[in-house]
Amino acid sequence: MQGIRSRICLYAAVCTLLIACGTSRKKQVKGNNPVLYNPASSSLHPQMGVFHISDEESQLYIMLNTNELIVNEANADHLPKADIRIHYRLFDCTEIDNNKAVSDSATFINSIQVYSQQKTVVFPIPIPALQGRRYILLAQITDLLRRNTVRQFVTIDKTNTFSEQNFRITAMNGTPKLGKTVSESDIFRIICRQQSISHIFIKYMSAPQEVSTSPLSPYPAPALHFTPDTVWEQPYSPTTNFLFTREGLYLIQIDTLQQEGMLLMNFGNAYPKENQTAQLVTPIRYLMSATEYQKLQAAGHPKKMMDDFWLAVTGSTDKARMLIRVFYTRMSYANQYFTDVKEGWKTDRGMVYMVYGLPDNVLKSFDSETWEYNRSSRQAGTVTFIFDRKPTNYGGDYYVLRRNSPQSTYWSQAVDSWRNGRVFSLSEIE
Repeated sequence: MQGIRSRICLYAAVCTLLIACGTSRKKQVKGNNPVLYNPASSSLHPQMGVFHISDEESQLYIMLNTNELIVNEANADHLPKADIRIHYRLFDCTEIDNNKAVSDSATFINSIQVYSQQKTVVFPIPIPALQGRRYILLAQITDLLRRNTVRQFVTIDKTNTFSEQNFRITAMNGTPKLGKTVSESDIFRIICRQQSISHIFIKYMSAPQEVSTSPLSPYPAPALHFTPDTVWEQPYSPTTNFLFTREGLYLIQIDTLQQEGMLLMNFGNAYPKENQTAQLVTPIRYLMSATEYQKLQAAGHPKKMMDDFWLAVTGSTDKARMLIRVFYTRMSYANQYFTDVKEGWKTDRGMVYMVYGLPDNVLKSFDSETWEYNRSSRQAGTVTFIFDRKPTNYGGDYYVLRRNSPQSTYWSQAVDSWRNGRVFSLSEIE
């Protein structure tokens, strides 16, 4: 990869405009950031992943779909190429009150040949991340021919040598496989940072995870407590092939005395979309009382009960189809953006996304996300949902809604709007 790389140190004044990390005197990335969770905001939908190579360096992988790129042969080689610019900013979030966090900044410009049958291109980028520290990275990816840009955030945590970013998943040809979900037909390999190991341990759990509780509830859904159905030890080498055919959770570890590891999840071949009746019925609980949902679960024909629910709230087949399309499209997007240790729609962020829709602003720090929804009147202010990033032994970004806050004021109105046959919009409330 050819590129132009520069490093700069940003001191307190600049960091104030960009980001500061920690739980005290926290500064956040603020601005028009709903594009983070809006697939229509850009033609690019990259996947990103991190693998720790050494105590001084990590590798950032960015994967792009070739069918989302503009390919042109108007170059000196007369070959089909895509021109991509990747710019990142890295912020050290280790110190709570560090107002002089050192950041790294780099730009890479790539002209890469795209073959006719090639589905993806992967850009590996070295990141100067030190062992024992934690970071947040903002990546800006631009298709220079289309002049289209997308931004994404990724956390880099080097405070534990047994956690998920010390593992890397690849296809059999060595291409990185990003994301935490696998299907029953995926054959893949596991690359461990600790290369001297001869065995790994795999723990399998079939139990489905709890669905998020309403913001009106004072208690969140229980955190994942991994109680395996089975555990097995397997000889390991970087060329060992793996195939996880059963739906459920798989925890990969190199030391069972440690709780940390890499969690892989099999939610079925259709994921992040859902197509089974049980998968489509369960999300309706966000729009139902507990009693109503219990009746739906006990119904002998849950598909008919689900259809009857949507017809009842809309009064017409056409309106029901529209509402169903919006609701389950949001469900698919929630799976795409918010999957952590369970399906994205089951998470607190997924629940709010499905009922409220795309936030008007997203403010990010290492330890939290704040979603802002604007009222129709400026004097009315905004409604906010704050999601705190919680530690987990199973890797990834796990966020929990901060309850007992003003956002609960409008939750009942949001549910009522759906139940009256209208997609909820906060702008309708003065």
